[in-house]
Amino acid sequence: MLALATLLFVLPSIVYGSAVFHRYGMRDDYAILREAREDPGKITRVLASQGRPIYGWILEWSAHAANTIEGLSGLRLLGVLGLGLLGAALFLLLRREGWPLLTSALLAALLTLTPSAQVIASWGICWPQAVALVLGVAAFGLARRGLPPPSEPATGGVGWRIAAACVIAVATLIYQASGLVYAVLLAAVLVLRHDDRFPDTLRWLLRHLIVMGAGLLMAFAVTKTLFLTGLVAPSPRIAFETHWVDKTLWAITHVLPNALALIALNDTPTGMPRGSELMVAATLGVLAVGLAVEVRRGGLRGGGRWLLVLLTLSAAAYSVSFLAFERWPTYRTLYALTGVWSVFVAGSLMNLGSCWPRRGPWAMTGALALFVGAGALLAHRQSLELFALPQARELALMEQGARQVEPAKQSRVFVLTARQTDTSAPRRYLDEFGSVSVDAEWVAKEMLKAVMKERFPQERDPSHLYRFAAGPNLPEPRNYDILIDMRKMRQGG
Repeated sequence: MLALATLLFVLPSIVYGSAVFHRYGMRDDYAILREAREDPGKITRVLASQGRPIYGWILEWSAHAANTIEGLSGLRLLGVLGLGLLGAALFLLLRREGWPLLTSALLAALLTLTPSAQVIASWGICWPQAVALVLGVAAFGLARRGLPPPSEPATGGVGWRIAAACVIAVATLIYQASGLVYAVLLAAVLVLRHDDRFPDTLRWLLRHLIVMGAGLLMAFAVTKTLFLTGLVAPSPRIAFETHWVDKTLWAITHVLPNALALIALNDTPTGMPRGSELMVAATLGVLAVGLAVEVRRGGLRGGGRWLLVLLTLSAAAYSVSFLAFERWPTYRTLYALTGVWSVFVAGSLMNLGSCWPRRGPWAMTGALALFVGAGALLAHRQSLELFALPQARELALMEQGARQVEPAKQSRVFVLTARQTDTSAPRRYLDEFGSVSVDAEWVAKEMLKAVMKERFPQERDPSHLYRFAAGPNLPEPRNYDILIDMRKMRQGG
């Protein structure tokens, strides 16, 4: 078991390693590097204004240590190591809850390969989210001591629950959506417990949801205290949803399909591609089979229990993003929701395997292994083709222009900003996969300054060595000495 845990820890480094050590940054990465160096405290204040003060502190410290574009590889490596720790911890907890050895290892591996995990591994400033995910898993481990399943004797007291709530609060103050991975472990426990009485299951689930809610409320209280004391000004992004029915329909049509697609990626310009649609259909088909086996095993009550747990934990896993006013179905907010559905898919495969006791379990484990293998290949390819390579092409174009700057002549540099359709990536999803970074003046300014800082490391602020302008429209040639055309990346630079 220790060997498998070690392998799961190493797996993300194998899958994402080639992307991690490419030379590139992504959008906010460049500004974060400069602010950590030139404006101490700003990153912490800005993220605290969004309810993520610990995220801000961790990111500011790590970005200051990274210092340069090359150093961004270190931030991405931290995210990958965090995913490795997450996979190992999930595996050990799944085994503790009675999951079969290979199935628990494969499920833990899958949760480090989803598109949500790929964002954490491939975007430097997202690495603290891995810390929040690990804390969410740790919180369940603590709460489990004080709240064992109904058929098991209690071995701890309320102190374990309080500790768990505190850990969830810390995870929430890093990244609100990540601590909700706690719900994934709840799903893993309940998927296997077919014989518990329905009322006992509901009471046990409710108590754990209270622990989760208490942690979220503690984090909210800390955030409100920061606002009320004037230490931090609240961001306009801190707002609650008011149109609940509309938000529910939006979540079902825009968010849930991304979670159901598991390892398949959505696409912004064309809508959900055929492969993702097929993956959603396959997921629903497997779940339908799993539900049918539950009904055959425990009647309508057994099937109803299974379905109620799935829907309840899905709601819990997406609760923070559902309550928030923003409607932005990014993968970095979907980790816990995708994890809950992944658990039920694995549980459904185990249900199906149980129908043929001799060969069924091995056949279903093999099917899950093939699926995880496909996920690993996709994660490796997408981290390269949709993050590292297109962002490296953008950086190379900026570096090519920066090499022409002559400080003695105060070169006039104009950056022609790109459009999202200028991406060199084979596909794009929102501001994550395959997106263009230099589509705004502020990003162009920050990227050029970061490149010039590496060229002239002795300069505290290299922006005085040149005159900068940027925009989406090309000015007259007499208005610039150096043109950096970011739209060239579509032809590979």
